[in-house]
Amino acid sequence: MNHPIQQNHLRFPQSYLIAMLCLALAILVGCGKAPNDQAKNNGNASQGDDVMAGFIGLNHSHEAPGETCFICDPAKRDPGRLWCKEHGRYEDRCWACHPDIEDPDRLFCREHALYEDECHICHPEIAKPDSTTKTTTLTTANETTEMSAAAGEQKSAEGGLYCKEHDVKERECGICQPGLASSLQPGESLKVRFASDQSAEKAGIRVGSPQAAEVTPSVSVYCQTEYNLNALAKITPLVDGIVKRVHKDLGETVEAGEPLVEIHASVVAEAKSAYLSALVRLDTAQQTLKRQEKLDAENIAAEKDLIEARGAFRSMRFTSETARQKLMNLGMSAEAVTRVEATQDTSASLTLRAPFRGTLVSRHAVVGETVELGHELYTLANLESFWLELSIPPKALDRIVMGQPVEAHFEELGDQPVIGRITWIDSAVDPKTRMVRARAVVRPDGHRVSVGLYGKANIAISERQNGVVVPSSAVQRHEDNDFVFVRDSSDLYSLRRVEISARRNNQTEIVRGLTPGESVVVDGSFIAMSEFLKSRLGAGCVH
Repeated sequence: MNHPIQQNHLRFPQSYLIAMLCLALAILVGCGKAPNDQAKNNGNASQGDDVMAGFIGLNHSHEAPGETCFICDPAKRDPGRLWCKEHGRYEDRCWACHPDIEDPDRLFCREHALYEDECHICHPEIAKPDSTTKTTTLTTANETTEMSAAAGEQKSAEGGLYCKEHDVKERECGICQPGLASSLQPGESLKVRFASDQSAEKAGIRVGSPQAAEVTPSVSVYCQTEYNLNALAKITPLVDGIVKRVHKDLGETVEAGEPLVEIHASVVAEAKSAYLSALVRLDTAQQTLKRQEKLDAENIAAEKDLIEARGAFRSMRFTSETARQKLMNLGMSAEAVTRVEATQDTSASLTLRAPFRGTLVSRHAVVGETVELGHELYTLANLESFWLELSIPPKALDRIVMGQPVEAHFEELGDQPVIGRITWIDSAVDPKTRMVRARAVVRPDGHRVSVGLYGKANIAISERQNGVVVPSSAVQRHEDNDFVFVRDSSDLYSLRRVEISARRNNQTEIVRGLTPGESVVVDGSFIAMSEFLKSRLGAGCVH
């Protein structure tokens, strides 16, 4: 059951609803006038005001399917003219950003945001080489905008478009034109102006002077340490058996020939017995041959007996050599086989020895364990050298050759570098990392280098030359390039492209783009970079 008071509260008078509908209709009718019509009714408005209404990009269409123009296709834009991304037109035709350069005496194409006498979309004949119609050109080299038209010619007194908001030339304004940073060469820069003279200081930005130094141009790559596989051995038995004795433990350094582990295998006993038996038969055959040779010399024995004695001797010699080689195939050295012969050893014991001097970096040998052919008992590594696995960007590959010096730095080793030279460069790009693998052989030189360390390596590509050194905190990475900020005044900084050679001990060596004595941001450079990139966060050119 509904409460009567609640029903009266929800009921609206019919006259009230009619009045509200009339008011809404009046608002809709009043808002129906297009912005272009309002601009036309305003006699004091400029030709471009209706195009700039709302500060939005141009709305246009094409008759042919798939057809494009410079408005919707960046590839068709004049590469020598700046593009206003905020308003969707060329900067030199954006009256919202630059109202001072508008020519009121020239007809304006509102559809394409160009003067009528330069709009090649409405007037295709303008694009023809033999056209006599005057057009607008932008001379990039001199940074001078020349606007030629039927009404006359106008030149910018400042030498190009000017950003009034940041008080610098438009082509140098890093805040309004951050995309130009990727085209800068070492030594070139863009300007970044802060809000006030005190803004940079209050934000914690501090400057310092780069120090002159001799630097080595190099390529910086990522690296990882690995055992030198040319000085690594897996100690494995060549016969099935049981571990009888373990001589060495993990981490011990052993010399070549030292015993590591003793295996008990019946096959070894059989091979030793066969070898010793072959030696006995060989000795008998040798004695028989000597006797026959003596009888033959005295013309007592028949020649047939001598021939048979010689054949038996050669046969037994072959049998003994085969038995000896079988012992060596089981893993015994020549000295061990000689000891078997000297001691008449017929035991089932087989001792595995170190093939070279090194350190036991892994152990899987346990007394009483049954082992099979190929079972890994130890890993022996010579730690006097290591491999340095390098990941080289393909674009830097043309500067890398065999034999170039490499200096690797690892956080775990502190300030001590690891030195080596490149010994191998892969011929293919790794499909997973999209890097080219390379290898250098390095020597620890007293440092305790471990396998699996990750760090950075500097590959020297030329001889040492004059440069500067700055704290690594001064260098900012942007779009695969390196930049520093140089103070021009209390509120104006230059985003300077530099070429670095190496980073050592929190210091960065710069080869090109910076000179000693300049005021470089050493603390708070990331704050300056945020100021430079603020237009990409929607806080850029606002007029």
